[in-house]
Amino acid sequence: MEVFSRSVLCLLCIFSQSNANTAPEIDVGVYSVCEDTPEGTIAFTIAASDAENDPLTFTLTGVNAGYFKVDTNTGVVKVERQLDSESNAAMLLGVDVSDGSSISRTRQITVILLDANDNKPIFQEASYDFEFAEDGGGKCHFEHTTYFSSVAFSLITVVDIPDLDPSFLGVPYVGRVEENSRVGQSVFKVTAVDQDTGVNNKIIFSIEDSTADGLFAISDDGVISVSSAIDREEFGDSDTVTLTVKAKESKENIHGVFASVTTDVLINIIDVNDSPPEFYKCGFSCVKESHYTEDISENSLGSVSINMTVRDLDKISKTKLTLGGADKDVFAVEPQFTTLDSIVQLVVRQPQKLDFEKTQQMVVEVIATDQDDTSFQSTATVTINIKDINDNSPTFPKVTYRLSVTEHSDVGTELARIVAEDPDTMDQDNITYSLLPESIRLYFDVDKYEGIVYVKNKTLLDREIRSLYSATLEARDTEGKPGTTVLEITLTDINDQPPVINRDSYLEFVKEGGQLKLKIEATDSDDPDTENSQIVYGIKESSYSYNFTIDPNTGVLRNSGELDREALDQELEGRIELNVTATDKGTPPLSASVTVIINVEDVNDNSPQFEAPSYEFSVKEGEKGAFVGSVTAEDLDQTTDFNRISFSIIDGSFGSFIMRTFTMERGYRGNITVDPDIELDYESERKQFRLRVEAVDLEQKAAEVMVVVNVVDVNDERPEFKVTKPVSVKENTTISGVVGRFSAHDKDTSHHLVYELESMECRCNSSLTPCSYFILLPTGEVTLNHELKVDYEQCDQVLIDAQVIDELTEKGENNSATKGDR
Repeated sequence: MEVFSRSVLCLLCIFSQSNANTAPEIDVGVYSVCEDTPEGTIAFTIAASDAENDPLTFTLTGVNAGYFKVDTNTGVVKVERQLDSESNAAMLLGVDVSDGSSISRTRQITVILLDANDNKPIFQEASYDFEFAEDGGGKCHFEHTTYFSSVAFSLITVVDIPDLDPSFLGVPYVGRVEENSRVGQSVFKVTAVDQDTGVNNKIIFSIEDSTADGLFAISDDGVISVSSAIDREEFGDSDTVTLTVKAKESKENIHGVFASVTTDVLINIIDVNDSPPEFYKCGFSCVKESHYTEDISENSLGSVSINMTVRDLDKISKTKLTLGGADKDVFAVEPQFTTLDSIVQLVVRQPQKLDFEKTQQMVVEVIATDQDDTSFQSTATVTINIKDINDNSPTFPKVTYRLSVTEHSDVGTELARIVAEDPDTMDQDNITYSLLPESIRLYFDVDKYEGIVYVKNKTLLDREIRSLYSATLEARDTEGKPGTTVLEITLTDINDQPPVINRDSYLEFVKEGGQLKLKIEATDSDDPDTENSQIVYGIKESSYSYNFTIDPNTGVLRNSGELDREALDQELEGRIELNVTATDKGTPPLSASVTVIINVEDVNDNSPQFEAPSYEFSVKEGEKGAFVGSVTAEDLDQTTDFNRISFSIIDGSFGSFIMRTFTMERGYRGNITVDPDIELDYESERKQFRLRVEAVDLEQKAAEVMVVVNVVDVNDERPEFKVTKPVSVKENTTISGVVGRFSAHDKDTSHHLVYELESMECRCNSSLTPCSYFILLPTGEVTLNHELKVDYEQCDQVLIDAQVIDELTEKGENNSATKGDR
């Protein structure tokens, strides 16, 4: 990766050098030539420049190239053919300038042909004749008129008046000036004429606007000169100043104003070498910097990125980069030469001197020198902080360690603490240890972090079989670098014959509630007349060890209380695992252990149990097969033969409900639904059912629970009119209150009744005719229609037919079966 970065820097350097040669510039784009310039006479010289001051070669191109001839080495242009302003006042001429390399500059210039008095006046007509009537005179003394004639010649001169604006000649204007030029130095001259040639007012020039205020001034005759100090570097990427120049006539025109015209003048600021190369630190923007700090790992190779950029504000620059300081030989700088803004990197030359254990910091100076002017120089200090890496292996103080331990020592017994040393900082207190070969770790091991060698297997350390062990203690640092030493371990003798249990394991079955009796047998090969062979039995503490006892002398294992399978963790499925030990009385005592597995077999000793003491549900009337609710129950027996439950309704259903049983993750669920052939009716006598639900296991152990089912009213009954009594109203009455009322009722608990008029008829002389003496309100109240007057002689009885509607009806008809009449 480091080598790749270094290659990229070299490519950048080559790219910079390949673009160092710039194309020549054609500095002036407009030239003026008198039309009567004789052939072979110098007309003008092409103004061109090259940043590297290379010799230039000039060539003319285009349709007008035949009128001129150019000296290819000097750029001097001579007239080759007769010029005529009247036929072509402005000629476009192609110019190609080359500096001898593959780079050239082509530009089209304008040649203004200045008019010479080379044409005589021409009358527009060949002759001018006028006729006058012959009786133009009159008689005076004599009675008759006398006529005379004469011939004369007339000369008419047309006098010019100031009616045209002035005009710039030779536009567009492009000039050039070096930065730091003296104040007052001439830069460019503009030319303008009064187009009223017969008037030919004096032209006065002024600068109206500038992209860089105060840098230039203009004289009355159009000469632009430097007026203040010019620093090209202040312009940034733009090297051109644009001036807006006005040409104004010195006298008023026929309109009473001073005629004027403006044009732009482009002045190219030519760079000179006046700025030293300087160092910058760049992020979102670049700022000058003279101190840099970077971290680097010891023994590193390749480049060191320090976020350093070298920049020379001069347009054309040649910068050389070198190193200084006491540690300069450890590094090299890239690039060593540059002509552009370049990222600067340090490259490690002597990685062996980057040794954290000897020095933690180095300082070098990066020196940037302008090759064209070595007095322009800048220096930046780079502080390199050397970071420690893991370049050392652990070492032990001794080559060999001789250790001893009593045979059959307890696991974890320490033999010695042996530590290694490593000078690397990251390895301080971070060394890990291991014993080799792997086979030795059957007997001994070492604490990975502390270096403590300890007994790994108490049983295998038998001096009668093997008294001397050889091992390699290995230390590794954080990167796995190893260091080793040799361990010689000698076993000393002790009581070393442990008891031997005559079976590898015990497996017993006992029904819950039953009694366990199991004899554990062990032997000891030690001398039978000593305590080394006398065995004591015990049970290692575990989750269920307190439920059992063992005779310490005989080894008979019994349960100390009733065995209840449901009291065990259900995941064990009745399986209890005990560890029984046999220990001799020697010093130190030795022991053996055996696994005893006791399977407690399930019996049906539990009845189903409902989750809740009672249940209450609600169901809408009129919905066949509707879901009512669920009850849940569990049988604590742990096998499916004893804990499977079925539900049934044993009382209170009256044939209206059915029940189905479903298995859950734990226990069973009974779903109660309305019988698919039954519709519950809230308006009947049974608005509530009290169901006795039973849960039964396979051996008919049962439990009951009360389930209350409330029937919820659904608005499905039609409203009915109550008997309406006749009412009497006096004729011509004007009462404003209620004169009568329709009344209806609805069996549903929730209803909203609205009354509607069906018809209204008046009886008079035993005949009925429609009328509207009264108004029926939605509430069933009847009032007078005050727009009409009740007249007994016209109507002695009014018959009103009405309809009542329940707006909350959910099912069936919402109106009354019969009409109400009054």
